[in-house]
Amino acid sequence: MPNRWDAEEETVKPIMSPLESPIHRTPALGNTPGLWTCVMILVSLIGISFTTALAVASSEIAPLSADDLQEGATDIVLATVLGRTMVETTNGDWIDRQFSFTVQIEDVLKGSHVRGDRMENISAWNRSWTGSHAPPPSGMGHRPLPLEGEVAKFHLETAEDGSMQIMLPNGVELSSRADPSDPVRAGEAPVILNANDGVEDAIEHVRGDRADRKDPFGWDVMLVLLAIPLMVGAMKQPGTARWMLLGFSFLMLGAAATIVLLR
Repeated sequence: MPNRWDAEEETVKPIMSPLESPIHRTPALGNTPGLWTCVMILVSLIGISFTTALAVASSEIAPLSADDLQEGATDIVLATVLGRTMVETTNGDWIDRQFSFTVQIEDVLKGSHVRGDRMENISAWNRSWTGSHAPPPSGMGHRPLPLEGEVAKFHLETAEDGSMQIMLPNGVELSSRADPSDPVRAGEAPVILNANDGVEDAIEHVRGDRADRKDPFGWDVMLVLLAIPLMVGAMKQPGTARWMLLGFSFLMLGAAATIVLLR
């Protein structure tokens, strides 16, 4: 039989506060069943929606790598552009341009052509947006494109009608001396100057040079150079002569300072 001390031990129980009671105890966030799963699903849905919206908003064709151009092209030639024609049409706020190139092959890097061959009707296209709001998702076509008389590397493929076309979007490699940002390459009209514009620009340039050019022997410098000896000489003169010379020297210095301020 248990003694009295043991019986008291069995009847004594710790008193728990309401916060420590199993009924009132709030489970930790990490132990809440399914809560983190819901959070992760929500984050995943937001990420997928953002990625999808970004992909739809930007449908521009990504530039091809050098390996992709090498593998995808049926013909790769180094050629001189003998002719370039463009047909421009308007489609709503889009300006669509269709290009056709005639080239003479200087070197063959891939394909069945030979040096000296003449290739005609090599096609390319691009488009420009003229609307006041952001353009809808659309590819912008071939950029950059060569100009007549330039030598460029062409990565070509066969079009549906059997003709040759430049690979999208960067199937042309320009010379290192060419300016790929020249808007004329995309089909925009060049800026045409009048016959007198060059003369007027030259005259304005000369006038600007003259205005910016400082004469080292201007009146301000000459007055300062004259005032200094007068001040030195005035110190050697007695009485009224000294003050007269100092007065002239200060007058010259004041005139020089005025010229500098008004210049």
